[in-house]
Amino acid sequence: MRQILSALVLLASIAHAKQSAKQGLSQSLKHAKNKTACDYIHPEELPKECFCKEPGPFSLLVQCNKKFTNKYFNDTIGMKIDVEPCNPLGSSISLDVVEKDHDIDYTITGIRAGESKNIPIPGLSILVPGIGHLGVDAAVYIGGNPDQLTLKVGLNACVAVSDKNMCASSIPGLKKILPWYVLSGTYAFGEICKNNATLAEM
Repeated sequence: MRQILSALVLLASIAHAKQSAKQGLSQSLKHAKNKTACDYIHPEELPKECFCKEPGPFSLLVQCNKKFTNKYFNDTIGMKIDVEPCNPLGSSISLDVVEKDHDIDYTITGIRAGESKNIPIPGLSILVPGIGHLGVDAAVYIGGNPDQLTLKVGLNACVAVSDKNMCASSIPGLKKILPWYVLSGTYAFGEICKNNATLAEM
């Protein structure tokens, strides 16, 4: 009789433990649902010309409309930065750069974790007297994994001068406006990626 009672108590304890674990997971998922992917990049730290939205549960989209007012660079540039931190093939970034006056709409896709690129935007340049035309680049770095994902994404401008690469940061009159970064930091997406994976399995 005691053995039967002990077995019943053990079964009840196991059932209670399973229920508690289920409730804990439910609370964790609820917390993750309340915290959006945009929250993980601290949207309050984005440049004032930018905002973040979520086209889906596994990605976020940062959109900007940046007006540059400079004697060398007086233009408005639109940027869309699509970040997929939870991509099963590896965290990735895609970009779209738009300049309406010259009909520029340039898309860059599939930059994956571990890559650092300065990608020239065709048709977009800055003329600096005495130096020449600086090509405007999309400057992108993505490294790490969803738990510690380092992102540095924005615009820069460079030109080759006497076999050397000269960029805006070394040119008086331009260094105050370029490079211009939308995202620059290390972000922890691990929680939302794990919870999204759990939701997909349920």
